[in-house]
Amino acid sequence: MRYVVGYGPRRRGLDAVNLAATLARSSGATLDLVAVLPSGAPTFHRYSPDQAFNAEVEEQGREWLADGLAQVPNDVQAEGHLRRADSITEGLLDAATDPDQGEAALIVVGTFHRVRSGRFGLGSLADALLHSSEVPVALAPAGYESRERITRITCAIGMRPGNENLFDNAISLAAEWKVPLRLMSLVAVGEGGSEERRHEWTRLAQQHAAGLVDKATAALPAGVSVTSVVGQGHSLDDAVLELDFEDSEIVLVGSSRLAQPKRLFLGHSASKIMRALPVPMIVWPRG
Repeated sequence: MRYVVGYGPRRRGLDAVNLAATLARSSGATLDLVAVLPSGAPTFHRYSPDQAFNAEVEEQGREWLADGLAQVPNDVQAEGHLRRADSITEGLLDAATDPDQGEAALIVVGTFHRVRSGRFGLGSLADALLHSSEVPVALAPAGYESRERITRITCAIGMRPGNENLFDNAISLAAEWKVPLRLMSLVAVGEGGSEERRHEWTRLAQQHAAGLVDKATAALPAGVSVTSVVGQGHSLDDAVLELDFEDSEIVLVGSSRLAQPKRLFLGHSASKIMRALPVPMIVWPRG
């Protein structure tokens, strides 16, 4: 199993390495740190300006990878790779689906850093991946520090159809990593929502979650606990902020129903959840 890690010279590159190392400690995966360079202009003369520029860019990429590999803990196996592509997104997607290496289990990237520490900000790279990837994408919040391992998986569940693939994969990860699974349902009643409506929606969410807890418990090995939690608020952001999260947990969210099959598409609701989360998240492609 391998994870493709998008690496660059900025802090978000280190955030990605820290998250990937934490995940690898839980799963045993190896890391492929990938630095994507611009596609080289073709040239037929070894002393041409284009050739010299391409060589300089490649040397810079090697230095980036050396810096990134130096940040990987000794107990995690990692390699560095340079890729040429028209965009960083294209380069990472190509690396993750390389037929010679086999499809990666995850693409791991950092977040845009014009947000406060512990929060998410989508730059062009993460935004493009979260609307096109065939591979699950793990996103590290700004300033993420490496942990010993993931200690809990929280899976966002909804009452609408279409979450089965995410739910099944959450069960698989909890079994593989031998960590507790928490099922998270969010109730947003809107401004001016009545207390009666809030109680009724919360009751339905709790009832739905209880059924999924039973299903997950039956599927998981003995000793892997399954719990549920319902967050309430005027908005999804408020509902998330009401809940407690461990520093070393990760949240799984699914793709929008607008996503093409086997593709990832971060929908409006998942975007709101992401803005309020203080921990890393994995966005899963549609089943």
